[in-house]
Amino acid sequence: MGLKLDWEIEAEQAQVRNVGEDVESIRQRRRARIRVLLVILFVLLLFAAGALAIVLRLRYVESLIEDNLRNTVEAEVAALRIGDRSAYLGIQRSATEDWLHAQERNFDAYQSLKTLQNTQLTGHIHNVTIDGNRARVVVEEIIDGVPYARVWFYWNYEDGWRHVPPDTTFWGEVRSLSGTGLTIRYRALDEPLAAAMLPKVEAWLEDGCEILGCATLPSLTFEIVPTDVSEPLWSPANPWSMQIPSPSIDRVRLDQPFSPSLQVPVANLLASRLVDQAVDNRQLDPYSDAAYLRRAAGDWLAGRFTEAQEQSVLVDSLAQIYGLDSVRRLLHLLQPESDIQVLTEVTGMPSLDQTGLRWDDFLEWRLNLESELILNRDEANFLRLYDTGDETARTLAYNRFAQGVAPGPNEVVAVTAGTDAAGTPLLHVRVQTSNEISLSESEVVFRLVEGSWKRLN
Repeated sequence: MGLKLDWEIEAEQAQVRNVGEDVESIRQRRRARIRVLLVILFVLLLFAAGALAIVLRLRYVESLIEDNLRNTVEAEVAALRIGDRSAYLGIQRSATEDWLHAQERNFDAYQSLKTLQNTQLTGHIHNVTIDGNRARVVVEEIIDGVPYARVWFYWNYEDGWRHVPPDTTFWGEVRSLSGTGLTIRYRALDEPLAAAMLPKVEAWLEDGCEILGCATLPSLTFEIVPTDVSEPLWSPANPWSMQIPSPSIDRVRLDQPFSPSLQVPVANLLASRLVDQAVDNRQLDPYSDAAYLRRAAGDWLAGRFTEAQEQSVLVDSLAQIYGLDSVRRLLHLLQPESDIQVLTEVTGMPSLDQTGLRWDDFLEWRLNLESELILNRDEANFLRLYDTGDETARTLAYNRFAQGVAPGPNEVVAVTAGTDAAGTPLLHVRVQTSNEISLSESEVVFRLVEGSWKRLN
């Protein structure tokens, strides 16, 4: 062992004292930090508890507001169900009298509906949306076993919720769905309709383009709007954008949002536009056979879309006998000067009587066109419908036009083919003509003259 000097011993003792002081200070600092963290945690817990209390209170208030709204809706439906006009009108509110008068008529309509049809005012609420003082409620009603939704709007006045006029700014946020060749734009309230429309219209467009060809067809837009339009129409600003009124303005079928009553006008517009595109939008004389054939092709295509009863038996028979391509050929051949004889070129047959086509709706159009031309005093176009090479037919046509009496509407009941004594093809047409008080039946005869059907009697 070596001897330590005094100064070495003092240095070691000082080092021991310094080490002890560092450990204690660390402990003190640790305890101080813990105390601070505990204080912060306590404060945070206080804030959290306060926030939770506020949230729970707000939810309670919101629940109370919604319960009051639901009670109001139930009271309104009950008033309709039992026929309490006073109670029903007491729930209505508006700054003008127009809404109250409209709701009086609505009350009467419901009472009539209950007597005429199997109507169940269930009052079942499918959806409630509250935004401040305004609210939107989707209420169910069942008519003849079909479930419908009515969208009612309310405002929270000092004396409670009241039924107010539709708020077109409260239809939800703008959304869109896209498919092949089309886009549907709508607001959140009409999402069921948009979702049902997309596959249906997409299939229509694919079918129509397969038949007619759509090489230059631009993308289509279908816009469901709660304002501006009362029926589907093409936008004046964009010929390829169709505006469709939101059915939520009235009744919406819950089982079929894209209802047949809405499918028909949409299909008609789309089919007509595709046909117009197929004929390069050529302008045709509205009294010409060419205009009829273009319109008939559109009617046929729309009926194909909606799987409705044949709307043009002539074009349908053309497609059935000569294939779908024959419809495209017909439209590509149509010119402003074309008459019904163009069908011989489409079918490859030497004359119309050999085509095997059905003429019912064409002849019906011709007969009703006569009445229109008489009313318009258009003698030149009127005479073109008759076999004016036959003296008897010519005299009859002049006399009929001079009398100025426009019969109709006319409905073709049956068409029978035959020939005259010279072997010229004839069509014997059984026609029902109606007026305000009676229904009469007659036979009209058409003869094939210079390649076209002309009226003989």
